[in-house]
Amino acid sequence: MSFMKPDYDTLVGSIYDCAANPELWPDTLDKIRDRVSGAYAMIGYSDFSILGMRSAPATVNLSSPWDMKWFDRIIEYLPTIPKIESLMRAGIDNPWVLSEHLSDHEYEKSPFYLEWANPQGLGDSIQTMVIDRNSVRGFLVLAADRHRPKFAETERTFANLLAPHVRRAIMINDIVDKGNLAMAIYRKVLDQLSTAVFVVGAGQRLVFTNAAGDTLLSDGNFLTTAASTLQAHRTAGLPAAFEDALSRAAKGDAAIGISGIGIPLIGKNGERAAAYVLPIAGKDLRGTIGQGHCAVFVARRDEQQPMALELLRTMFDLTVMEARVAMLLAQGQGPQAIADGLKISVNTVRSHLKHAYAKTNTTDQTTLSALVHAILPPVNNN
Repeated sequence: MSFMKPDYDTLVGSIYDCAANPELWPDTLDKIRDRVSGAYAMIGYSDFSILGMRSAPATVNLSSPWDMKWFDRIIEYLPTIPKIESLMRAGIDNPWVLSEHLSDHEYEKSPFYLEWANPQGLGDSIQTMVIDRNSVRGFLVLAADRHRPKFAETERTFANLLAPHVRRAIMINDIVDKGNLAMAIYRKVLDQLSTAVFVVGAGQRLVFTNAAGDTLLSDGNFLTTAASTLQAHRTAGLPAAFEDALSRAAKGDAAIGISGIGIPLIGKNGERAAAYVLPIAGKDLRGTIGQGHCAVFVARRDEQQPMALELLRTMFDLTVMEARVAMLLAQGQGPQAIADGLKISVNTVRSHLKHAYAKTNTTDQTTLSALVHAILPPVNNN
């Protein structure tokens, strides 16, 4: 959005540099924190399937400068946040603003506030789910000190825009089995990665393939080359999401948006994989490969596959609510039932459906449901 340039574009570039070098996360989160005049910015991962149980889940925190002992304790207090269930239901890329869900009186009575937030002088927060993999949830958290005004629509929009870029960088961190992709690029040892990596230039021209990528191409199951261009095996009815992501990535960091985050690759034998596309912009860190290029990482482990909501969003550029409504429709719910479940009006549901029809090139509930069913199985729909 224009009111966020140029600092927003710079931040997106910094986030993608973190995909190449995870050690840059604290500095990048520092910049994100300053953009909202917050106390801290954090990315946290936890296994929420055991909330309320005795054993604590494994938790990973990446943060702007803060006392990490507090983050080490946060998991024991999460279940005490009033209305935390609504946070869990918010879905990916949908910012959950604490002050919009809780009154000051209700919040200040909770153990989370009394024993965790208040001792640190913290007030409002925005929590945006960026990872949803089975029971593992990851959030981008923006926190404010108690003297800062409550977060407003500007900060909500900012968090919503950043979330897909954060997710892409995190997933690439996870897919690449080297601690520092930047060093792999500099030392020209991409062949040592077990992950298939492709470097693509303008016009989808294949510039480089590592050893794992050569093996993938020789199989001809997911990806092929034609006239020196990299192409995905196409299944009838699926959009050209892979090619679209490559085209957008060649234009730079800001142009790619949510494209290229877990693009489903459906093999000729029915096997599934996912492609994650990293733009190569004018940054020194990623510019080593070449200007106007992008890197493609192919993920094959089950936990790296996109969830249903992400899949619909990245393939058709749907909003979170449009994707959610389409999924519920495919599950057999009618507009009124969807409205009741999401606590929105039936007219709002119909508006989301209208937009989903246009973006998916479908015309009614039947054809949209059929498309969703054709795309999702056997991808995990949690």
